[in-house]
Amino acid sequence: MNWNRIWALVRKDIAEFVKSKYVLSAVIGMPLLFAIIFPLTAVLPIAQIDPSEFESEEFGGFIDNLFSNQVDNWDTLGAHAQTLIIMAYAMFVMVLMLPIIIPAVTASETIVGEKERKTMVAILASPMSESEIVLAKIISSLLPSSIGTILAAVGYAVITDILIYPFIGQLLFPDLLSVIFVLIFSPMFSIISVELMIMISTRVTSVRDAYQLGSLIVLPLIFLIAAEMFGFFFNTYATLAGGLVLMLVIIAALFKLATSVFDREKAIVKMV
Repeated sequence: MNWNRIWALVRKDIAEFVKSKYVLSAVIGMPLLFAIIFPLTAVLPIAQIDPSEFESEEFGGFIDNLFSNQVDNWDTLGAHAQTLIIMAYAMFVMVLMLPIIIPAVTASETIVGEKERKTMVAILASPMSESEIVLAKIISSLLPSSIGTILAAVGYAVITDILIYPFIGQLLFPDLLSVIFVLIFSPMFSIISVELMIMISTRVTSVRDAYQLGSLIVLPLIFLIAAEMFGFFFNTYATLAGGLVLMLVIIAALFKLATSVFDREKAIVKMV
């Protein structure tokens, strides 16, 4: 690996992102939207209900098992406060879609966009290996995705805590779950999303086609996020270790596949 070549390509991609209104809207606009809209539309309406007038039975069973290990005083909270916590975590899952959505935009732009701008030939004809090109594309998409996700998570945490603190008497975020998912699992989800998008982008001819096909990868990755979160609730350390191993295996396998799919010789023939 020649890291000088890799970082040169990363810097070029970032410069292109800054010029693209689609990428900027995904990296800046979408995190702000997620951070503000989800708490105000999902958590605030419940918070505005008078707890004494909140008509709901205690959850019990599955829900109690799910949250009792995560929230210290879960058993002493009323149905209103418990509902606020459930909704807060449910919307946090939506915030965790950003590591999937943003790379789907940036990776589409950085691969197919190169083709449309007629700059891909120069990259393919450069001394960079396929693995160096793929790694550079992963890094260039991972950086804005990570920044956007962290900004969205911090904004969401602040607004949500302000809304529900009067009812539960403690700060819900940041907690171990949110920190681990934002700082560890989110970058992994981003890398998986980028790797899948690279494989898609190398087979299509327009950014629009890449966006459309890329949207198909969002749903299974959302299920993966939900599975990791539920597993973390039930068995923190075992699930964390197993989840990390699983994600690393997936990342390594997809990197190898993306590198093999990225056939520079065929691509050059198609473009010249």
